[in-house]
Amino acid sequence: MAADAPQTQTATSQDIEANKGQLEKHQPSAIAQRFRETLDTNHADLVFIVCSLITGLSDGSAYNAWSCFISMQTGNTIFLGLGASGQPFTKPYGWLKSLVSIASFFCGAFTFSHATRWAGPRLRGTLFASFLIQCIFIMIAAGLIEGDLIPHTINDMSLTSGPLFLELIPLFILAFQFGGQMAASRAMGFNEIPTVVLTSVYFDIATDPALTAPPTRNVKRNRRIGSVTGILVGAIAAGWLSRSSGGMESALWIGGGLKFCIAMSWLFWKPVAEKK
Repeated sequence: MAADAPQTQTATSQDIEANKGQLEKHQPSAIAQRFRETLDTNHADLVFIVCSLITGLSDGSAYNAWSCFISMQTGNTIFLGLGASGQPFTKPYGWLKSLVSIASFFCGAFTFSHATRWAGPRLRGTLFASFLIQCIFIMIAAGLIEGDLIPHTINDMSLTSGPLFLELIPLFILAFQFGGQMAASRAMGFNEIPTVVLTSVYFDIATDPALTAPPTRNVKRNRRIGSVTGILVGAIAAGWLSRSSGGMESALWIGGGLKFCIAMSWLFWKPVAEKK
């Protein structure tokens, strides 16, 4: 019996070493752990103000070229309703563009919100992937227009009611990714910066009881004004870019570039501090 004791002790030591090896094998890598970090929302509102600028750039360009919006779906709903009576007469298929934009935005919002909720809406990897996908979608639309595959200038207006309706392709792509942009804003808790609509924002600014409070005491008001300014500046820039040699595609390239910068910024964003 005494001779069996060392063997038992040795077997136990081997089991411990084997268990350690199994634990090390299944432990996630440092990169995987970093992508699973929950990000701090401090200063993240600035990211979504930049998203408002992208909205202004994209919607200004799209309306100028195709007479419909790709993110502001209230206007598209009105255009869709006017189409029931065949108006406006100069744009007989305007209702179809608006319908495609609304449906695509809805699909994008549904897809991005459910996917990010499943993955973890505030995780570093989730936000990085979401904005990288949005960037790719904008780049694809810009590339199609850059290659003159899609009608997008005044000289192309005779083609926009043609049998192929090629402009519906970038409309669908762009509206879809804007659903993801708004889903990210809501997931981060910035309900006062929807990034794609301003009616409720104007109302909230006008009815804010602390409208004249110092900037440090009314952060939500600051965010709302920043969103309004971003969309306005983006629309102004879109108008001038449309008149330039760069055309509509230049506004989309800028918007896609900004989305790429946002995606990369999440990789270096400060995570939530762990409670000790």
